[in-house]
Amino acid sequence: MTLYILPSCCKCEEVIKLFSKLGVDVTVINIFDNLDIGRSLTLDNGLPVLELNDEWLDYEMIMKRYKSEG
Repeated sequence: MTLYILPSCCKCEEVIKLFSKLGVDVTVINIFDNLDIGRSLTLDNGLPVLELNDEWLDYEMIMKRYKSEG
C-alpha cells in the first residue's frame, strides 16, 4: 500500500497520523522527491492519494474507509 503526499499538506499529515494510530503498514512517497516514479498521477481530487491493490483512493475515500476503524 502506497500513500502519495505533498510536503506540509494538512490532509496528508492527517492520513499519516490515522494510519500510524491504526498500525497500518503504508509506504509514504513525497511526490516532489519521486517525480520519476514510472507512472503518472492524476490529481483531480488533490493529494493525498492511496494506491491499494490497483485501486486509487483520494482523501475522502481514505477517511471514509479507515476513520471508522479508529
